[in-house]
Amino acid sequence: MKTIRSFLLPCLLLTSTLLLSGCGGNWLVGKWEFDRDRTLEVMEQPAPESPNAAPGGGGLLKDIVGGLQKGLSRVMLTQFEGMQIEFTATEVRKTRNGVGEALGYEIIEKPGPGVYLVKTDDGTIVTWEKVDSGIRLKLSGEADSWVYFRSGE
Repeated sequence: MKTIRSFLLPCLLLTSTLLLSGCGGNWLVGKWEFDRDRTLEVMEQPAPESPNAAPGGGGLLKDIVGGLQKGLSRVMLTQFEGMQIEFTATEVRKTRNGVGEALGYEIIEKPGPGVYLVKTDDGTIVTWEKVDSGIRLKLSGEADSWVYFRSGE
């Protein structure tokens, strides 16, 4: 009996330390609100040059395509205006203008530190990443486009 107790006590202390320090915990859990300013700030930054890009840029055509992409991205952001998201251990609740929905979710993969692949009950799979200002959601598409959320508490 004494052997079991001497084994369980350090395990209990280690588990408590990890949970209290955030290690092993789900950093998504909490309330988050759309951070329009941060999202637009990142969106306005010039895209890094591709290593396969032709020397001398792309001229007028490249500028037109870049402008169209930014315009489309801004239009897409309207769906996030006023959005609040709350993650519990098992459910994600999205609210916008007093109307909301709740879906169960699970973390299906952790491809890197601070990155979760999340699958909701409706079959949608999205990438969430922890950043210094909160969390961000990756939008699907060719280029990496992110929507930022700050703590709502």
